[in-house]
Amino acid sequence: FKLSRSIKGITYAFIGALGQSSGLVLSKIGMGSYNPFAATQIRIIAGLIGFTVVFIFMKGWDKLKVDIKNKEALKPLFWGSLFGPVLGVTASLLAVRYTTTGVSSTITSISPVLIIPFSIYVFKEKVSPKEIFGAIISVIGVSVLFIL
Repeated sequence: FKLSRSIKGITYAFIGALGQSSGLVLSKIGMGSYNPFAATQIRIIAGLIGFTVVFIFMKGWDKLKVDIKNKEALKPLFWGSLFGPVLGVTASLLAVRYTTTGVSSTITSISPVLIIPFSIYVFKEKVSPKEIFGAIISVIGVSVLFIL
């Protein structure tokens, strides 16, 4: 049995999924009746503090100074930050407020399906039929939630 993907990458993806799911549950608990936009700001501030601690221990400030000067990379990073952590997280907190955490998490987890066209057309990646089939199964699974 041989995997076609890196064990290291799969492990990090799993850890990321654990972080996302626990973050969503804790956000719902912590947010209560608080404004989702303000809750997102608090999450961003906490993330900034967390990254600062990581940079201190990893001594990454010199690399950051070099990377910030890369104007070509900053524009897509800005837009990615706006749509992901700001609008995406805010929308997910709004979803959590108006539905159950499980349903909200399941629906927001179809983002890999939405990434497939970008992978093909923007990044020119080859997407296998198995990956497309898995994406279709994912959409069907989310659709079943609305039927039941």
